[in-house]
Amino acid sequence: MALRRPDPVDYRLIPAESSHLDEIARIEQESFPVPWKREFFESELAESFRYARVLVRPDGPPPVVGGYLFAISLHDEFHINKIATDARLRQLGYGRQLLEDALAQARATKVATVTLEVRVSNTTAREFYRSYGFREAYRRKGYYQDGEDAFALVLPLDALPTVETGFLRR
Repeated sequence: MALRRPDPVDYRLIPAESSHLDEIARIEQESFPVPWKREFFESELAESFRYARVLVRPDGPPPVVGGYLFAISLHDEFHINKIATDARLRQLGYGRQLLEDALAQARATKVATVTLEVRVSNTTAREFYRSYGFREAYRRKGYYQDGEDAFALVLPLDALPTVETGFLRR
């Protein structure tokens, strides 16, 4: 029997907790060529200045955790460290939900910019971020452990649209 594709309303955003770490680690392993270890996510949850959200499904078929976003807010910058959705849930708007929630948080903390790194080869992610107004600021040579370069992306918050009912108006 095939797994039913969940309806987008089946998931809600909540703060990440240690009980989510096994599922976060599973999604991480499936999503990235050089994944973070579970222990690194544990340390992220231990820091008060970190921002960590998960998409969860309270009942029904797996996956219970549908995606996650980890970020840090320091000084005048909100930096997104990780964002991923379960492979079975891609192209359903969950990545947008995670990013839009983070952008709303960034605006609420009154930082000037949102930043992140993305693999040069990840054209899908680069287009996704570009759709929100992120621009490629510079290239980081050999940024990833496997030697691949990254683009450092920047979104000035004055370019960020207003928030309406939890999602950014486009």
